Amino acid sequence: MVATFEPFGQPDRSTMVKARAQGVKHWRLSMSLVLSVCFGTLITVSMAAVLGITVMGATRNTIDLIHKEAELGVSLVAREIDLHLAAARTQTAFVAGMLETGKVDVDDSVRLESLLTGAMAADPAISGHGFIFPGGEVVIVDRLDPPARFYRVWAGDDPIVAEALARAVAGDAPFWMPPSWRADYHNTIMTLIWPVRRNAELLGALITVINIEQVSARMGPAVESLRSQVFALYGHDRVLAHELMASGYPGLSDTDPLPPLETFADHYLAGMWDPGTLERIDLPETANIESHTVEVDGTTLIFVYRSIDAYVTVPLLVGAYYRSEVFDEEFGRLINSVVIGVAAILLSLVVAMLIGQRLSRPLERLSAAARLVGRMDLDHIETLPSSRVIELDHQADAFNSMSGALTWFQAYVPRALVRQIMHAGDMAGLESDHRNITVMFTDIAGYSTVSEGMSAAGVTTLLNHHFSILTEEIEAEGGTVDKFIGDGVMAFWGAPEKQKNRARRACRAALAIRRRIEEDNRAREASGDKALRMRIGIHSGQATVANIGSPTRLNYTVIGDTVNVAQRLEQLGRDVAPLTEVAITISAETARDAGHDIAATAAGSIPVKGRAAPVEVLLLEGAADEDPLS
Repeated sequence: MVATFEPFGQPDRSTMVKARAQGVKHWRLSMSLVLSVCFGTLITVSMAAVLGITVMGATRNTIDLIHKEAELGVSLVAREIDLHLAAARTQTAFVAGMLETGKVDVDDSVRLESLLTGAMAADPAISGHGFIFPGGEVVIVDRLDPPARFYRVWAGDDPIVAEALARAVAGDAPFWMPPSWRADYHNTIMTLIWPVRRNAELLGALITVINIEQVSARMGPAVESLRSQVFALYGHDRVLAHELMASGYPGLSDTDPLPPLETFADHYLAGMWDPGTLERIDLPETANIESHTVEVDGTTLIFVYRSIDAYVTVPLLVGAYYRSEVFDEEFGRLINSVVIGVAAILLSLVVAMLIGQRLSRPLERLSAAARLVGRMDLDHIETLPSSRVIELDHQADAFNSMSGALTWFQAYVPRALVRQIMHAGDMAGLESDHRNITVMFTDIAGYSTVSEGMSAAGVTTLLNHHFSILTEEIEAEGGTVDKFIGDGVMAFWGAPEKQKNRARRACRAALAIRRRIEEDNRAREASGDKALRMRIGIHSGQATVANIGSPTRLNYTVIGDTVNVAQRLEQLGRDVAPLTEVAITISAETARDAGHDIAATAAGSIPVKGRAAPVEVLLLEGAADEDPLS
């Protein structure tokens, strides 16, 4: 007996390589963002050019300094710090997701170390990762001993650990702790705490450590690209980041984890809030930036800054300062120029975003549908609408035609086999093999009598309903429906993927089919139709599985005596249990492989055509274990 089904065909090598590469995550941007940025850039450049022409030459330097250096400098510093902290949060969220979904067990020390180490390696800004167990034990990965070290300690009395556990028990939200001096790091750190729960049970808390020296180092490019000095304050009176802190700062301790502003080594920054000379500058509210002037050592300085309050409870203040000798005469026109420029740019960005979103919407729908095709999830693909853009309209028509064809194909091609080929990336995983499998054959007893007098449509409805029941229960136990043979089905377990408990799965599927058929028969009798009787035969043993055919058409084939015996066992059902509603005959090999979880009665040793020795046959009665198989 030979069982076959056909995949679409063998993919070319480039497709295989691309399939493998899909597991690698790269930094990507949405089409909407790309279009918005492109249009926004074009419009912004145009508006800036118009603004530059209308502004008098006497105010041009002022506009450049305030709008270009100050606002751009503050935004650049804010972005660097925001990216620095957001990247740590992203990596921590990824690790938390792996633990909360159970993909990595917190008690699996090896995998937990690998997960924490990989997350730390993915972001150079992270100085250390750790996982705090509810009892106070901490698993730590850090960079103190390059390239990395991993160790486990009890730290229940550590202030950070104690507070992290207390707040993790109190709520689910991740939080940043205030900067603190750590002697083991020889520096001040910022710490992100992320409670980890599974099914409402607290597994512990993830801890991510960022060295403030790294925060200062990230501001280096901003210092090099601007003529001003940039900084970041923790609140209004402590310095969080400055180029003088990129290599460490003397005098930090438990009581002073951050240097006080008033005694900071940069005496210009130290005089930022001098009440005797401070004068506010009114900037547009839409700019989200504050500014004031102050006089330090006879030099007038302009400070421009903004607040970031998305992390720790105390807002971070990022900004820049520079000398202001050229602003005395044209400061009024400067404010007007800033208002006009900012308003025009914001309006341009809004228009650009609207255009970008409108143009990208068809591409986003296509991308989502293409991902469903990649997963062979064709049931959830929606028809792409037409577009007024000719190329997009042709694209939608072509995709709709393709998805329609694939929808028909999936009714004829086993999806499990296609998915395995796509996952493997090539046909190596389906090379010929000799392995243990379990084969099932089914048949409707007296089918000719049942279908006698029925119309063609009635016969089709009967068989489709019957096959739906069989297919659902077989696939529910991990089996592969190979083919429909007249009024019967052939299925097997153990190929293309190797499976544990093959015989037990097949027996449970057969018992489930029996229950469904018996329920269906009661409904048929209630409606005046004839009840169906059927036979099921199951045998386990060695068989050859292989791909046979040409490069453009392949059959995945199961060959061997095991297939023949399974079919003979189904036929023996008419002899050993002729009056049973659903007779399930299994071989001794299947009963032995299934173990003690099934109940079966011996039906004797019966000669089987094609075999010299008789086959020991049993009638399957039930299963002791009704829990789902792993």
